[in-house]
Amino acid sequence: MFSKKEEKKLRSELGKKNVQLCKEAVKEMEELYADLTAAYKDIDTVAEEFLQFMADINPRINENDIAKMKGFAQKLSKVDKCARDAVRDVRDVLRNQKKRLKETQREA
Repeated sequence: MFSKKEEKKLRSELGKKNVQLCKEAVKEMEELYADLTAAYKDIDTVAEEFLQFMADINPRINENDIAKMKGFAQKLSKVDKCARDAVRDVRDVLRNQKKRLKETQREA
């Protein structure tokens, strides 16, 4: 009987500690997501702006430079896609962590 009480108390303490750690993780992830989203909003239109710039100066530059700029535009588009995917993935991880926190709180 004595060990049952200790076991119950230990489980309760572990549950509280687990909830606390989950809350801290969610808080840090929310900050990361906010920072990442703000940074992405700042650069969201860079690829489009570069393509517009390229279209504006195409008549004034030679074919070799146009080919280089097109290559750069493709790379810039890939970077944009990676950044967009990173924002989406961090959002998904944050959502999943919040679900885990709620489950942990119910269990504790």
